Amino acid sequence: MKIKLTLVSLLAMATLMAAGCGGDDSSSDNAEDTEAITALITEINRVTKEEDAQGFCAVMSPSGVKETFNTQSRCVKETGKILEQTRGTEPTLEIEDIQVDGDTATVDLKGASGGAPVELVKEGGKWYVPLSTGTTSDSDSSENTDG
Repeated sequence: MKIKLTLVSLLAMATLMAAGCGGDDSSSDNAEDTEAITALITEINRVTKEEDAQGFCAVMSPSGVKETFNTQSRCVKETGKILEQTRGTEPTLEIEDIQVDGDTATVDLKGASGGAPVELVKEGGKWYVPLSTGTTSDSDSSENTDG
């Protein structure tokens, strides 16, 4: 169940990230990163719209895929199920701003229902959507003992 919740969270974030184009090349040092991040957002839009689970897993950080799913094939299987459930709900967002800080970036997105900042990571020289299994170590297991 933890993997399903992680996938739902990731796909919700990625759905927010589904963008066409945009970006700001305000610094020539970041121009390549900005271009690569814009291409990543465009690819996320494509794989979400086409329900391409293999493509979707390819835009996730390799370390996150390994940590969460153990194998690429399991990622494809689980992500495919979630993509089917979100069929036809891809919003159109635009990149408002890209801030690169080493191997991390914050992308501000804007769309019809508002905007949201999204964090990206660089692994092996390529930008990805980070995928983590959780950030809270206190409530990692099911502690719901009410009732």
